[in-house]
Parts: sequence; C-alpha cells; structure tokens
Amino acid sequence: MLASRTRSIAIVSLRRTPLITQSAIRLRSPYIPAAVAQRCFSGTAIANSSNKHSPSESSLFIPDSAIDTFAATDLASLASEPTQVNALLASTHYILEGIHNVGLPWWATIFTATFLLRTAITTPVAIYQQRAIGRMMALTPVLQAWLQTLKTSVSIDHKLKGRDYATFNSEIQNAYRAKVKELYSANRCNPRVSFLLPWVQIPLFITMSLTIRGMTGYPLPFIGDSSLPLEPGFAQGGTLWFTDLAASDPTWIMPIAIGATNLLNVELNGLMMSKTPTRNQVIFRNLFRALSISMIPIAHEAPMAICLYWLSSGSYSVLQNLAFRVPSIRTWLKMPPLPAKAAP
Repeated sequence: MLASRTRSIAIVSLRRTPLITQSAIRLRSPYIPAAVAQRCFSGTAIANSSNKHSPSESSLFIPDSAIDTFAATDLASLASEPTQVNALLASTHYILEGIHNVGLPWWATIFTATFLLRTAITTPVAIYQQRAIGRMMALTPVLQAWLQTLKTSVSIDHKLKGRDYATFNSEIQNAYRAKVKELYSANRCNPRVSFLLPWVQIPLFITMSLTIRGMTGYPLPFIGDSSLPLEPGFAQGGTLWFTDLAASDPTWIMPIAIGATNLLNVELNGLMMSKTPTRNQVIFRNLFRALSISMIPIAHEAPMAICLYWLSSGSYSVLQNLAFRVPSIRTWLKMPPLPAKAAP
C-alpha cells in the first residue's frame, strides 16, 4: 500500500511539473531497442500512458533515407550547431504538445499544426511574393518599349561611328541592366523576392519532419540523439488503417497519396506559368515531377507520423494553389492577374 501511494505521488508530481523543467527519466524495457532505451522521456508522456500502448521494436524503426534524401544538404549545415537545432525542435515540439493537449488525437494534431503553421508563416510570404512579382510584371511593357527606343538610338550612333556588332550588343546590355535596376529601385521591386518562399518553406518542412521523427524515438540524421522526449501515444494515435503512427504503411496508400499530391502541386504551378515558359522553368518542372514520384518509395519506409505531415503539407499547398487561381481571391489579396494561359 505504501509503495502504491508513493507511486501515485510521483505521477501527480510529474503531471504538475512543466514540460521544460521536468527531469529526464530513463526507461529500459525489452520492447524498446537499444538506440531508444537511452532516450529521454517526458514525465507527462509516462504519466498518461501504459505499457500495453508502448510501441514495438519494429514499429520504431525509421530508416535514415526517409529524411536524408529530402533534406540532407540543409541538415549537413545544421550539424555543427546541435544546441540551436535542439532548441528549434523543442519549440516545434511544444506547439505539437499544446495542440494535442486540447484533446485532439495525434493524427489530428499533426494535421492541425501543419495548417496553422503554414497559414501563419508561409502563406503571408506567398502573398507578398505574388504582389512583388506583380509589380515587376507591370514594369515589363515599360522596359520593352524603352528597349526598342534604346536599340534604335544606339544603332544610329554605331553606324555613324562605324562600330562592330559586339560593341553595339554590349552597350545595349549594359544600358538595359542599368535601366532595369533604376526602375526596380524606384518601384520597390527586388528580383530576389521570387526565391523568398522556398527559403521559408523548406526550413519549416525540415524542422517539422525532424521534430516528428525525434518524437518517434529514432536518432536524427547528422545530429544524433536529440533532447526531444519519445511520444508513446503515437502507438495508438492514428486512425482508419494506420493506428500506429510509429510504423510504416504496408498498404502503400499513404505513400502513393503523398506522391500524387506533390505531383498535383507541380502541375498546378505549371498552369500558373506564362504561355511560353523559359528553358529553366521547363527543366525545374520536370525535375520536380521526378522528385514527386521518388517520394513514394521514401514515404513507404517512413513512419506514418511523418507521412501524415508530408501529406497534410502537400494538401495545404494544393488548396493554396487552387485558391490563388481564383480571380476574386487574387483581387482581394491585391495580387496581379494570372497570365492568359493560367486563368481558370
């Protein structure tokens, strides 16, 4: 009786202790692999779970390829700063825990967190980027008209002075670049804004993927063991056919859905291009098509928790791309009209 009372007091104490200040508790059990046995568990996770819900050894296996293939270059740059990385992952973990504590199951928590973070972080950047591109597009007719006038003026001057074509072309190029810089500066246009969204969306994608991976208990690539507590609730936190979020999908339904969603996003982005896409645009479009298909076998080896995040993020992008194709929404958000080919 005394032992039972002592155990109850310990559990209550853990529940009342904030997540950040809880002391690390080491668990050693036959159903946890050696790599996970040395991991830290949060007190709240232990107090709210029982041994029968603990994941099996096979369900905790997550191959490195699931994350490494998609984000290896970015992770390599983060490896030298594990403290900062762990702090960033802890912040994302705090958000996930907060949403889950509202009463949502883990599968719904991942979807909700994805939509909230994308709405708060990436969507404003996407809107700003579209507006900036619109300002640059509005200057295109002015630049084209000025270029024709410049060509005529320089051509007459070169004929009078007997200069060759190379000199003529070089002078045109230099004058045109100077004029573009002048007009862009006067109208608050920055061509680098066209690449702003990936610089925001990719770090968010990597951070969320690594946070969820850390919560499943597998060491993070290039970083090793993280300070994130293992989440035993993942073992029973799914729905439908994927009740265990720490296991992969043997039916291939989720991996194929992820690949199809990514491919749909590539095609929707292609529809928003002009009638005559540049050579680089065609190359990148085909590259992203190949990457979308290659995500299918990668997702098949990943745990369902990460697959849920990838699917929810891709679904959000589909909804955003569809919304950005509606003229009334573009007008309300002060975006430029779509090219004639892209208009629905």
